[in-house]
Amino acid sequence: MKTRIIFFGTLLCACSILKASAQEGKILVEEHFVENDRGWNLGDDNNVARTMKDGKLTLECKKLEKGGGYWIKMPDFKLPASNYSISFTTHWVKNMKTDDSYSPYGMILGEYYFLVYGDGERRLLRYNTVDKKYETIVDWGAQSVINKRGSGDNKWEIQYKDGKAAFYANGNMLYKKEVAIPEGTTVKLYVEKSEVVEFDDLVVKGL
Repeated sequence: MKTRIIFFGTLLCACSILKASAQEGKILVEEHFVENDRGWNLGDDNNVARTMKDGKLTLECKKLEKGGGYWIKMPDFKLPASNYSISFTTHWVKNMKTDDSYSPYGMILGEYYFLVYGDGERRLLRYNTVDKKYETIVDWGAQSVINKRGSGDNKWEIQYKDGKAAFYANGNMLYKKEVAIPEGTTVKLYVEKSEVVEFDDLVVKGL
């Protein structure tokens, strides 16, 4: 009996290794916004415009007051438990503010907001669903590797492995923090008050 238990345990371990190896480098989903065959929730109202044109998904948040932010969920896809990379490209278009301030945009994964700004800042927040408030994990910080305003596209990547998320801008790691992103989490693109941002080349692959 002991021999059978050891053999079964070894078999399970081998299967797990094979499964991880099979996922490594495999593209799980990709979206280049040429056609809306996936069924993104596009539209225009008083608060936000969500349009797809010329291979870009453009999000325009029309609200100017504090707290105005909107996200759009990637349809028909949920993340695995771990060992994956999410990459996407953005182009900051403009904002409707009359001062030199910027509002964030980026990606939401579960409770975590991976945020960037038109002036080259980055930030990581967690929304505490119990206390109904945002907690700062990585505070504001300017990064020279981020293309500012409309000077060029930025390629972002989030790598989630072993309970840690590493956030990259144009191939450069900005930070790496312990987070808890559950299996089955959806991918959401986010834009906040007055910002207009184009998203492209959204790819999820195994690590």
